[in-house]
This record gives sequence, structure tokens and C-alpha cells, in this order.
Amino acid sequence: MIRAGELGAKFTHKPSGDYINIYQDLQFIGEMLQSLSTNAETQVQKHTDHIAQKTRSLSILYDVANSINLSRDIDSLLSQFLFNMTELVDAQAAVAYLVNNDDEVELLTHINSNEEIITEHARHCLISHPSNIQEDGFGILSIKLLDCDDIFCKKYFANEEICILVIPLQYQEKLMGAYNFYVRKNSLINFEDFDELFTSIGRHLGAAIEKSHLDKETTALSIMRERNHISNELHDSLAQTLTSIRFQVRVLDETLHQGNEAQSWAEMEKIEASINEAHTEIRELISHFRSPTVLVSLISSIEQSIDRFRQVNDEIQVFFQNEWPEITLPAETEFHILRIIQESLTNIRKHSDAENVRIMMCASGPHSYKVLIEDDGVGFSKPQTSYHSGEHIGLSIMQDRAKRFDGEFTLESEPGEGTRIVLEFTDNDPSTTTTDQINNEL
Repeated sequence: MIRAGELGAKFTHKPSGDYINIYQDLQFIGEMLQSLSTNAETQVQKHTDHIAQKTRSLSILYDVANSINLSRDIDSLLSQFLFNMTELVDAQAAVAYLVNNDDEVELLTHINSNEEIITEHARHCLISHPSNIQEDGFGILSIKLLDCDDIFCKKYFANEEICILVIPLQYQEKLMGAYNFYVRKNSLINFEDFDELFTSIGRHLGAAIEKSHLDKETTALSIMRERNHISNELHDSLAQTLTSIRFQVRVLDETLHQGNEAQSWAEMEKIEASINEAHTEIRELISHFRSPTVLVSLISSIEQSIDRFRQVNDEIQVFFQNEWPEITLPAETEFHILRIIQESLTNIRKHSDAENVRIMMCASGPHSYKVLIEDDGVGFSKPQTSYHSGEHIGLSIMQDRAKRFDGEFTLESEPGEGTRIVLEFTDNDPSTTTTDQINNEL
């Protein structure tokens, strides 16, 4: 019967005489085999449950990491995993809240709870008892199981024995928020098995909160910079022309009152010319703002800008001398070089009275580059850099662009001798590629 797998089988008849000792030994062996089999099954079941729990933990961690990479809404992300973990720990209620820079608690979302009561209790757990959230020796905020106070439990959980599982959402040594789960005391018997999982989730979500804050700050800074740029562009172009039109309208009004018809027609023609100029400037601004921040080709983009300049300023000859090596600079550097050339052409059209313009691009040494823009216009004795209408010629804007990629910007001019702009910079960016490098790699 033992061979058939019935380890607990026993003899139906007890022998006597010389066979009694053999009978007792066989009975003992059967009992031992039965005990070993039972223990083995228990241990296998424990290991199976442990592996299943670890598999589930890894699955949850994978979902957290994957969701952090895909989600752009931190509130939705935290709410999603609050629901997932509520099911995992079989919580009666749950609440997620954030901690702002002033250490104030902000309720994010909650499950099966009264918002006012849970908010006050969450604040009480975190602030009134700072030892509830404390660092261990490695700067990791500890997960805690706290007893729920009797008044709260009686009021809200009908006298059930409830404890509070507090999971800090942490980035480095900074507390970003916390999850509070209200669970029955007997539901987390193997709490230690979840401790590592909860710590990892808290750190991943804490990093996601910090990333969200940094993304918002970066976006706000980018918007502010772009607004400043648009403000400068409008001021240096359209605002000056509109100021000129306003002055011309005043002159026309005075001329009309004087009854000088010929002079009135002359002033009207000036106003019409200024309006056409304003229209041209608007179209140029729209064209500039539509330009992509990542250029398909710097040289082709410059050639397109020169072609547009020629179309609206056929009285000015533009000569483009391209000695630039076949390279691809960082996208931001190429974009600012294009903008400097565009703004230089705009200033030449508005202020120089030039007949000829030369743009030269060349390499002045290994990884050193030079852009030259010069005209034969009226020139000036001193750059006008104030922000009064009609005086700013875009110098400060071009200087700022050059500084963004460590370029050196110089302007030279004399009355009657035209204007010369030189942009020089060195590029040691490893992302810069040349045709020779590409050929070598091939």
C-alpha cells in the first residue's frame, strides 16, 4: 500500500511473536513518511505562494515604472496606483496627499472616505507625530503601521480593529507626499513581505512627483524666454515702424490744417510707404516664428532667408560667400546663427541705406568658425542700444544669442563707412559631425 502512495496505511492485524518488532518499525516508518510528505507539501505551497507574491510585486513595480515613463499627468498617475494598492492590501479606505514646499498637506484623492475627516487625519498622522515618518540610517523614509485612534475608528469604521499603513512618497531625502491605507489588523500578517515593494513604489512615485515639478518649472522658463524673445522682435521691428506712422499722421494733420494740398499728398505717400513697411515686417516676423527650431540645413535656411530679403528689397544686392565646411552643429547653435543673420538683414534694410551686403561664412581654425556680415551703408559712430522707440537696432538681442553658445559678437561701424558684424565661436561638441567623419564611419 505504501508503494501505491498510501503513506499513512497501517496493518489491519497486529502480529505476535517474532514479528512484533518488524510490525512496530514498519508502522513508525509509515508515520515518518506521512509526516515528511505533509511537511513537503506545506513547504512547497509556502514557496509557491512566496513566488506568486514576488511575481505580483515585480508586475506592480513594472507597471509603476512603465506608467511613469508614459504618463504626463502626475495626479492621474498617483490616483491610479492608489486604487491598485488599495486592492493589493485589501484596504477599507485610502488617501493620497502631497506635501508642498511649505510643508503643507494637500489632499490629492481618496477612496471610500469622507474628504474632511480623512484630510484632517492625514495631516494629524504626518505633522502631529513626525516620528511616524522618519529616516533610517540610509536616508530612506520608513514605512509605518500605526494604530488608528479609537475616536476615529468608532466614528468611521464601526469599531473594527484598524491600523494605518503609511507609505511615504520620497525623492532622495525629501518627502513629496504619502499614501495612507486603512487596513484591518489581521490582513497584513506578512507585512514584511510587502515592505520592500512599498518602499520601491514610494521612491518611484516620489521621483515622478519631483520630475513633474521640474517639468513645470522648465516649461514656465521656456515660455518666459520665448515671450521675451517675441517682445524683443516686435519692439525692434514693428513697434518702431508704428511709432513712425503715428508721427507722420500728426504731420499730415498739421499739413491739412495749413491747406497745403501738395504737401498733404506727399505726407500721405510717406504714410502709405510706412504701412507697406509694417506689412512687410509682420510677414517677416511670421516667417521667422514659423521657422523650425531644428533646421534641416543651416546653409539652405540662410539661403532661403536671403531670397526672401531680395524679394522685398530688390534695390539692395546681397552676396553670399559660403566657405563653411560640411558640418552639422548642435541644433540650438545653428538656430541662433540663423537668427543673428536674419536680424542683421532686417537692421540693414531699415537703417543702413546700403546698396550692397556681403555675408561670408568660413572656418577660422580647427573647430573654430566665423560669420561675417557687412554693408556699404551710412554707418554710425556709436551703436544705439536704448529701448526708446526707433533707437534700438537689435544689438543686444544678437549679443544675447551669441552668448548662448559661447560665441564672440563684435560690431564695427563709422559714419559713411558702412557696418561690419563678426560672429566667432569654437565648437567642441562631440555631437558635431563632418562629412569626413561620416565617410570614415562608412
